[in-house]
Amino acid sequence: MTEQLFRVVFDGSRTGEFDEPTTKKRFARLFRLDARKTDALFSGKEYVIKNNVTEAVAMEFMIKVSEAGCECYVQEMPDDDEPDYDEKRKDGERRLRYRRGPRPGAIVPDRRLLIRRKKDKKYFVDLVAHSYEIPLAFQSYPSDVDS
Repeated sequence: MTEQLFRVVFDGSRTGEFDEPTTKKRFARLFRLDARKTDALFSGKEYVIKNNVTEAVAMEFMIKVSEAGCECYVQEMPDDDEPDYDEKRKDGERRLRYRRGPRPGAIVPDRRLLIRRKKDKKYFVDLVAHSYEIPLAFQSYPSDVDS
């Protein structure tokens, strides 16, 4: 089994040990960066500053960054052998589970009140034609349904 690899992610946050210019200066000295690149790293977006390293190296790197006055975190690298998707739904698992619900305040029609199948329509027309008692399931249908 291969060893788990990690990445070090930096988002521009500071520990509060030093003021902002001092922190940027220490960070730039640690990575040998110019002012433009340092300002870009402190913009608030997340940047991976070390990739595909062991846990010991990632923690060592994280300590160096924190000594410079910045915060970062270590994240596990995704395993290349495992697919990022489920290849097949499990038995009984329906696709509806992944669907998004209606937006708040939307009027959602009750589809049970519509005649959807020819068989239902024929049955309903037959009941109306012979003046039989209409079952509860068909009571919401309009009585003037054409055959």
